[in-house]
Amino acid sequence: MEPELERSKEPNPRRIVIPSPNEPAPPASRYSPEAAPETITFERRTYARETCVILGVLLMTVGLVGFVMDNFLDAHLSYAHNVVHLLSGALAVWFGTKSEIAAKRYAYIFGSIYGLLGVLGFVVGVPGRPSMGALAEDRFLWRIVPEKLEFASRDHIIHLILGAVFLLSGLILFRRKKYPSIYS
Repeated sequence: MEPELERSKEPNPRRIVIPSPNEPAPPASRYSPEAAPETITFERRTYARETCVILGVLLMTVGLVGFVMDNFLDAHLSYAHNVVHLLSGALAVWFGTKSEIAAKRYAYIFGSIYGLLGVLGFVVGVPGRPSMGALAEDRFLWRIVPEKLEFASRDHIIHLILGAVFLLSGLILFRRKKYPSIYS
């Protein structure tokens, strides 16, 4: 003899129910002309996700090109500098595709780091001739690791711009229409 299976007392969610004339009509889909305008809300977002992905791809491209051309954009692209660009670009793309909060945190942290590198380069940089890349005399050469990682004036300007763009992307808000999900 087989044991009896317990049956759920709840109605089958896949069953189609035809409402009676006394019951209210089901809510309209957002695609139907009867959709109520109050179902549309505005979500406050930042540009952090888009900026992280775009600048991440750009940083990875510069990192890869730097292995071939050490004087790309008159920046001093050593192997260490290229590896840093590849890592920070990969992290930017990863955080940019992960979530809004992760992208904002990345934009704040790396925007601050790049901005600080740019400012420190102009503060502690001394006149000198770099050992790689553009070999012209530079007024603000900052040798972090001599002959391995050196920043010149052009690097400082690029770092300041990157820092400002990352920080602003996390701060500037915009509103995006958010529609309710038809599946919830």
